[in-house]
Amino acid sequence: MIKGGVIGRADDITKVKGVLLAPTAIEEVVRGIPELGDEYEVVVSKKGDIDDISLKVELQPEAENQKDRVLATLNNQLRVKTNLKYNIFFHAYGSLTRYDVKAKRFKDLRKTH
Repeated sequence: MIKGGVIGRADDITKVKGVLLAPTAIEEVVRGIPELGDEYEVVVSKKGDIDDISLKVELQPEAENQKDRVLATLNNQLRVKTNLKYNIFFHAYGSLTRYDVKAKRFKDLRKTH
């Protein structure tokens, strides 16, 4: 464990929209933005033939009035770090499920169809 995170393994890497995605890259971005909580959830699904990535994050209560700026920062850093676009959804602080392991935060629903 490093700074509350988990070091990724090679088998955690998933191909999304033709790009290799390491879930740890998303974790680094989310946890690097102080206005966000540490909890997040990533869901990769298919919309027709196209991969779709949704990211649920928690906004710190004191950052409610900074939502637009935080969204812009998050979108920019994710694009730079992963070269992918995300559908980002803010949730109330403390409302996302708390997980002990990283794997449950990253859900790939494409494999179930």
